[in-house]
Amino acid sequence: MGFLFYAFKSGKLAEVARNGLLIIDKRASLGAGKLGDYVNVTGNSVAKSFLACLEHERFDEVFGDIREYNELHRKLAADPDGAPLLSEVGELLTLAAERLIAHLVEHFDVDVLRGHEIDAIRHNRDGRFEIAYHDTRRPAARRMVISDTVVMNLGGTQRVEEVDDLCRTLDIPLPGNGVITCTSDELLRLTSTQLVDTFAPVFAPAAARRTNRITIIGGSHSAFTMTERLATDLGGAGLDEIAIIHRSPIRLFFETEEEARAWGYMVDPVNDICPITRRVNRSSGLRYRAFEIACSVMSQGRVAGTKPRVELIDAASGESERARAATCLTQSCGVVHSAGYGPNMSALVDHRGAEIPLLFRQGGIEVDKFGRPLDMNGKVVRGLFTFGLGSGFRPDPEIGSEAAFTGRIHGVWIFHHEIGKRILTGVLKALAEKAVAQEAEMIATADEDTHAGGRPRRGRADHRR
Repeated sequence: MGFLFYAFKSGKLAEVARNGLLIIDKRASLGAGKLGDYVNVTGNSVAKSFLACLEHERFDEVFGDIREYNELHRKLAADPDGAPLLSEVGELLTLAAERLIAHLVEHFDVDVLRGHEIDAIRHNRDGRFEIAYHDTRRPAARRMVISDTVVMNLGGTQRVEEVDDLCRTLDIPLPGNGVITCTSDELLRLTSTQLVDTFAPVFAPAAARRTNRITIIGGSHSAFTMTERLATDLGGAGLDEIAIIHRSPIRLFFETEEEARAWGYMVDPVNDICPITRRVNRSSGLRYRAFEIACSVMSQGRVAGTKPRVELIDAASGESERARAATCLTQSCGVVHSAGYGPNMSALVDHRGAEIPLLFRQGGIEVDKFGRPLDMNGKVVRGLFTFGLGSGFRPDPEIGSEAAFTGRIHGVWIFHHEIGKRILTGVLKALAEKAVAQEAEMIATADEDTHAGGRPRRGRADHRR
């Protein structure tokens, strides 16, 4: 939606959709992605950052009334510097997205396929894409559409199988048999009752004199959000301890260097401060509720107001910490993967049907300045654009970030602004190149017919998207 919102408010939607625009989504309701699925999870951006995605004069005719009359919008606007629940953000974005999509369908050549899933994308010799998809209610009935350009943001994914890879990277033992192994992404969607039902059966009774421990692998926002959920919901169900195994320093976010130093935080002016915003740990730092949880853990050894002890273990800091991580892991009832997301990509193949392996580096698929993914040889896949969790942009002089951050830039606000702008620029450039190539092909065909003594024929106009 960041791409579509930006294309509309920039006045370029008609140009994007001049030969047809098709929106395919697995869900029936569009606009929120996974945001609406998380239970009691606070965002790592303030309300005004999300509300800014809905503020533009071109939006007035589409959903201007939302800003005036919607109760949820009023709630977020009343506390612009507070961090809202992701479920509330998802609800508001869905409302705005559905309004915009309805407007696009009415005024432009736009089609929407809800409840449809992409099976594979074939990149043909002519540079076009064959997109094979199916209705999720009828998986066997596959269909296909041909497109000049494809913009993909399918989100990120965590696979429980990655726990073994994380353990090998940290050089610690793999979880044993009988240990519940899961991802934070799936656990954060569970209600408190469902969370208790998942872990309570494996907790030993107090009389057994065994520590009931859950180990979390990761040190980002989701890891500390997961810590709070476990401590709050399972503290009365038998959970004694939570171990957080991470491999890089726990960083905290501050609006200014002065604020950080007043708080007592050691700031590295070269590596910790974003040169554009002057914020400390702008991209890597824990914010808002995750900030509070981390501070409580670091100072008190637990989440404030809960029973379970919480231990931070930096497995990359030395042999003793790695040994401690190994001990905690082997004596855990459950292990939670909370170390980021991988790409959630549809199968991408060439004209022969062979997989096109993409270049994957820390944090996701490598892309160029327009969001075009790179293959293993470093060559861009022209006409294909991707961003989001598991795939996206690294910091650069225009986006900004602290020098210490080597991951990817994510977030609803930047998807709707700088990244939306870059994707739109790339798409318009690709469409213009396609138009020039088609015109040259039509002229060449006409010349051939003229030289052959026949009447020039008009080029066949494909209905492209």
